[in-house]
Amino acid sequence: MDRGPQVVQARGGKAITTPTTTPTCVNHPKVETRLTCSSCGDPICTRCMVTTAVGQKCPRCAKQSGRAKGNPEPQLLARAFGAGLAVAAAGGFLLLVAVPFAGLLLALAHGFVVGAAVRWAARRRTHAWLGLVAAVAVLVGRGGLVLVLGGNPFAARLLLAYVLSAGVAFARASGAW
Repeated sequence: MDRGPQVVQARGGKAITTPTTTPTCVNHPKVETRLTCSSCGDPICTRCMVTTAVGQKCPRCAKQSGRAKGNPEPQLLARAFGAGLAVAAAGGFLLLVAVPFAGLLLALAHGFVVGAAVRWAARRRTHAWLGLVAAVAVLVGRGGLVLVLGGNPFAARLLLAYVLSAGVAFARASGAW
């Protein structure tokens, strides 16, 4: 909206009048605002703004997923792998020793829990690298446990359980599910 001409003093003492316009919200065109999104710079009103740790953002920029934050740091990957490995070993112990008749449905649940643990350890971020970390944690945790207990880690029943569990863990930690 136009607020009328504004008088600006130029060099040499000559007055110049310029029109002044106030930007309007991109989502509410009738609302004037001087607030802009800290990410994209779009003008937003107080009804649209989402307060974040780095300032006010428009709803579109505030909704960006953890995937939009770039590649995870090596420390984050190590932390996620440690959490996934611990959960995979504990769940593998339950599936192999406590409930040996577990079956394929519990292998799917095992993968889901490992993937969720990796996401939790990565501060709820999702990324393909985190999915890979979750799948490797399943294979190392459960396969290593079978070796420690003296079993054959390449038994057909276990190979199918590895594939199912690692696949679900990958999907969960990478954000595909």
